[in-house]
Amino acid sequence: MHFFILSISGITYIYWASLYMHLFGAVAWLGGILFLTGVTRPIFEYYGADAFDLAHRIKVRFLGFTWMLVWTVLVTGVIVLLWSTKFIFFDFSSLWLVLAHVKILLFLILALLSLMLRASYKEIEAARSEKEGSEDLSPREIIMWRVRMIEQFEVWTAIVILLVVSLMQVY
Repeated sequence: MHFFILSISGITYIYWASLYMHLFGAVAWLGGILFLTGVTRPIFEYYGADAFDLAHRIKVRFLGFTWMLVWTVLVTGVIVLLWSTKFIFFDFSSLWLVLAHVKILLFLILALLSLMLRASYKEIEAARSEKEGSEDLSPREIIMWRVRMIEQFEVWTAIVILLVVSLMQVY
């Protein structure tokens, strides 16, 4: 019986492992954002105030998972960038290089949005839900509006990242 063993050097293995972990982390992060906004939000809006607690718990739980994915994508992305022979920071001489810089910028924006959501979810717990005096909206309603806007911006950023990555594969 003859066995064919594929030999991969240690440093090449690190690159490929980083690349696959980067892809997994990005797919899980962007997929989770799109799932929460595209699937769960309409369901929870349909059930109204009865489902608010459950929706909030799911979003907070995913946010914890998000930070694990952000760090995975960040660390593996740096490894893949350092390994790349095509990428040079602040070199915009080809469309691929421009798209790579746009992708990095969008990653930073998406990480910042996740940080903003984290702060907003903490504020929701402390915010009062009743209106006082001449207020048009309660503090809780204002925070909920901000969360909704951040989530929408998150979705559009995720979609643009997917388009940029797709274009990078073509060029």
